[in-house]
Amino acid sequence: MRLIAAIVIALVIPAYVLAGPSIVGSMQGWDPADPAYDLAINGNGVYVLTTSLLAGFYEYKVTETDAWDGNDWPGTNQSFTLAADDDVTWFVNLGATAGVKEGDEYVFHSMNPPIVVGDMQSELGGSDWDPCDTVNSVMSDPDLDDVWEFTAVIAPEGDYQCKIALNNNWDQSTGDNVSFHSDGVTPVTFTYDMSNNTTTISSQVVTQQDVLVTFTMCLPDSVDSFFDVCVTGSHPSLTNWGFGIVMGQPCPDIQPKLWSVDVLFPAGSDPFVEYKYKKDDCQTWESTWNHSFDIDDSAPTQVLAADVWEYLGTECPSCTSPVEDSSWGTIKSIYR
Repeated sequence: MRLIAAIVIALVIPAYVLAGPSIVGSMQGWDPADPAYDLAINGNGVYVLTTSLLAGFYEYKVTETDAWDGNDWPGTNQSFTLAADDDVTWFVNLGATAGVKEGDEYVFHSMNPPIVVGDMQSELGGSDWDPCDTVNSVMSDPDLDDVWEFTAVIAPEGDYQCKIALNNNWDQSTGDNVSFHSDGVTPVTFTYDMSNNTTTISSQVVTQQDVLVTFTMCLPDSVDSFFDVCVTGSHPSLTNWGFGIVMGQPCPDIQPKLWSVDVLFPAGSDPFVEYKYKKDDCQTWESTWNHSFDIDDSAPTQVLAADVWEYLGTECPSCTSPVEDSSWGTIKSIYR
């Protein structure tokens, strides 16, 4: 008798592959396991779902699994209102890792297409930085490639900034402000690629040469820091709001609370940069608003005005030797 051994190979399939990402909302009872609302990836790399809904008000989120296990987003329910029965399509970017919420995911619905928002909206008849302007700067995707576009003549000539708003709100950030120049005559084309969350502008302003920028920050006497101080910000050279660049102390014996660092911004950079400082071994952030500057590429180096932690003062000490108190100290300093 011949014995035949059967080998069974078990395939381990991640739960998110079996479950699939889906839309959950008031239209389907907030059920993350409802297969009727599973998303399907299209040829452009975007997850989509189209369904017919009755007139009414709806709220929704995206879940990346079939359970309420924390992999749902955005943090705030998204919403829309249908004045009449209609088809609604959701467009979803699951980020780098499908099935895991990592903060790089995006969603919008066809009732509220992406909008170009910025300081040029008033030149188009709207209000600057208004994500609810559904008249003047709404994007469209006529060729269905999930690259949304908007073209307009921005006048008068000048430098502007903008970014893309999804679902007519700021619940999701599509990135930093993008700077561009308009000559006031040539149409400017804005594009938003949903598959990789990338914004491009036909006349976008970028730097023409590498610039070494010097950041300086001082801690007031009332503020202490344990170990390192860092600067971080909106540019890759500043780690894109990550851990940051560790600063040094140019004169620790004279001004131990003075910190400085040189950061290289390569040619081709967006000139508008926002930044903050972190202390206590680069763990404690400034709690006030961002600092900002424009990279000046007319020279290879740029020294920024000294900052003070959380704007707690108007002056930052230099590395010059301190002058002793009293008139005798003042006289000695003159003849040194």
